[in-house]
Amino acid sequence: MQNLIITSPELVELTGYSRAADQASCLRSHGIFYVEGKDGRIRTTWYHINHPASHRNNNNDGFNLEALT
Repeated sequence: MQNLIITSPELVELTGYSRAADQASCLRSHGIFYVEGKDGRIRTTWYHINHPASHRNNNNDGFNLEALT
């Protein structure tokens, strides 16, 4: 289910907006990756909803290298 694309009705329910520009703004403000299709519709996956970029632990291996300086 993680890689399933969110349907348009689900995206409206999730964001509370029906306009693509408002949906994009909502997703962007929450750090959620999305793409805009040629038709102007916003697309994202359940993975990106459940794992927004702002909460991902990309390069943090637990070491504070800045403490060495």
